[in-house]
Amino acid sequence: MAQKRKPSKKRTATKRPQRKKPAKQKIQPVEEILFRVEGKMSTFGGPKDTGMSADEGLALFSQADLQDPKYSYLFLPAPPPGTTGLGRRLNPDKYYFACRWNYNDTPREFLKRALARVENPANGRTADARPADWGPHLSTGRVADLSPGLAAALGLQTDDVVRITISALRAIPVKPVKGAKRAAPVNRTAPPGKPVIKQFIRSPNCSSRNVGTKIDKIVLHCTEGSLASALAEFQKSDSRKVSAHYVIDRNGDIYQMVNDADCANHCMGANSGSIGIEHVGSETDALAAPQAAASAALIRWLLQEHQIPRTNIFGHDFTPGYSRPGGTSCPDKLFGPEHSQTTIAAWVAANV
Repeated sequence: MAQKRKPSKKRTATKRPQRKKPAKQKIQPVEEILFRVEGKMSTFGGPKDTGMSADEGLALFSQADLQDPKYSYLFLPAPPPGTTGLGRRLNPDKYYFACRWNYNDTPREFLKRALARVENPANGRTADARPADWGPHLSTGRVADLSPGLAAALGLQTDDVVRITISALRAIPVKPVKGAKRAAPVNRTAPPGKPVIKQFIRSPNCSSRNVGTKIDKIVLHCTEGSLASALAEFQKSDSRKVSAHYVIDRNGDIYQMVNDADCANHCMGANSGSIGIEHVGSETDALAAPQAAASAALIRWLLQEHQIPRTNIFGHDFTPGYSRPGGTSCPDKLFGPEHSQTTIAAWVAANV
């Protein structure tokens, strides 16, 4: 009889200690400065610029661009009498400028899609503007020509010093030109993301923006009442039919009530191209700290998302185009003790 073999003991495999994978470091995006210039400036463009001939065109735009909403907002709806060129058709209130470009470094198509940061080094004011033309002539000793509206917003007069910067992060990428030289990159934080929206409570009091309308301003309001009363008021479909895009509570919670793409009824006469932000508070309240932080974060995102110039942030009563007889006390004391656009601008400069 065959002997039974004893079952062999299985050897237990020794487990090797697992090595912890090193945590991946978040890489901050790098901003490439593609163009920077600083020096004296002047103004150009629009019906009153008789230094431009009646048929003078622009280096970066053509007649076809009048049909493109990305660019058409820079121009008047119709050419000024006796003119055919785009130079005199530029809207002097819009933000554009001209510099002497090297098209090998910054090709025309790149410039057309770019947005520049324009600064007044003397007072610290900044605004975003679009390249539009080549100039000024070397004989002037100036480095840039600005639109009259841009110069006024920055507090600049002819022969004052301006600084202009264009970076790769401020434009839609295009195929680079071979041999193009680029300045050394500098570190910059990522573009702001949209703050958390606690709840979207849709208001019926809104309408579609007209085709081609650019969102070009932000209007700041005070609810002059509680959060509950503001949300309820903006949901009523009564004769007033008022609303706002956003409402920010005292604790920093943000409620959205109208899509950015639509018009809210928040600033009579200036609704078509604006975003309205209500802040919960009474006529004598200042912003609460979390509320101020939430407002600044939302404004930063809106500026980036819609390419709105920083100089186009207004208190309700001071918004260009606002047309209610007698005006309003809004935004009251939320942004400072004085009822003025200077108070709003100072708060923006300190917080946004």
